[in-house]
Amino acid sequence: MSCRKRPSLPFMTVARIGTVLAALLCLFASAASVAHATQKTAVSLSPHLTELIYAAGAGEHLLGVAQDSNYPPAAARLPQVGSGVRPNVERIAVLRPDVILAWGYKSSQHLYPALRKLDIPMHYQAPASLDAIINDIEELGALFGTQAAARATTQQLRKVVRTTRQRYQNAARIKTFVMISQEPLYTLGANSFVIDALHACGAVSAFETLTTPAPVVSREQLLFAQPQAVLFAANDGVANNDNHNDKIKDSDSSEHNKNQIGRYFAAMDLALQHDQLIGMNPDIVFRPTDRLIRSLPALCSKIDRIRRRLAPAASESPLPPPRHLP
Repeated sequence: MSCRKRPSLPFMTVARIGTVLAALLCLFASAASVAHATQKTAVSLSPHLTELIYAAGAGEHLLGVAQDSNYPPAAARLPQVGSGVRPNVERIAVLRPDVILAWGYKSSQHLYPALRKLDIPMHYQAPASLDAIINDIEELGALFGTQAAARATTQQLRKVVRTTRQRYQNAARIKTFVMISQEPLYTLGANSFVIDALHACGAVSAFETLTTPAPVVSREQLLFAQPQAVLFAANDGVANNDNHNDKIKDSDSSEHNKNQIGRYFAAMDLALQHDQLIGMNPDIVFRPTDRLIRSLPALCSKIDRIRRRLAPAASESPLPPPRHLP
């Protein structure tokens, strides 16, 4: 019986094994380096930016947040680094993030001279519309390598905006006064994400022609405008936590605010019914975040109730009532 000669295997010397292992280690190290490079760390200088980072699925990249960053709850547990007006340069220097997120535009570098000395890149965002909020979430997803999570969020938000605009595109326009404060009477200019939210609901600002970001109007101007609704900051029962007792307290506070606001306008001979006074959580309505967009159905529903009472014929819609998204 003949024995078939087995093919000889190439002999691998100790030196050759070392070379291969070294190459593999370099490959793994390179992959780890690339992975680490995408794990950018950041601090935010605005509560709305804190929320948008979490909406983009990049919350774990935050080392510090702006003061008043109270949502989501995880953000409140992070170190605070001041605000866009007064950033805590020393604390930011200690945290040493890869990027600083700030309110503003690419031409806003002059606003932060002290931060520029840290030689840390700055990323600016200042969304002025609902679409810009969505685009900013996608931009943050690209910045932090969380595109999939950001895309999932923005797909939901685009559907809410699209459905809302379609529903109310032919509805009777409700003239709404956005009240930031009473004395003086601050409102918002036309180029604001809040005004864009009103437009989505088929409403218009009582001062559509004002383009200043936060103009002051007189009582005479307001009386002449004859708003049909007032949108103002108030605890509306939607708290930033799940404590039922806190929600009850917020609801009572909102009712008190409505009564006080009603008396304020009655004193200037501007009679508004209780349902024409729309109080919303300021952290939702006055922050350009995904929460504002998710709250659109609730806001539009309140405006539509006013519309149906004031102009029922122009408010008829074959669509079912909108649902408030969580």
